[in-house]
Amino acid sequence: MRRPVALEAVEALVAQVAGPDRIPAGAGPDTPLKDGGYWLDSASLLEVIIACEAEFGVALEPDTDFTDEALATPRALFALISARRASRGPLGA
Repeated sequence: MRRPVALEAVEALVAQVAGPDRIPAGAGPDTPLKDGGYWLDSASLLEVIIACEAEFGVALEPDTDFTDEALATPRALFALISARRASRGPLGA
């Protein structure tokens, strides 16, 4: 069974991928994932997405889910993951 989605868990995965040198001072759930925040490039952002899919048992759709809005902050990513779990259920369900 996959663990429940929690905003703090999404933030932790973002911080893990970003690494200690790219975590901005005062980082929080509304810190941008890209420019002006964690400065994640496309490869790092994909790594965050893959980590979230594995951790929370969801499958995100590149064509519809990978929008600038949905991938703007840890809070936005958390909302996307929560919505996908609610609408599709966990993987293998």
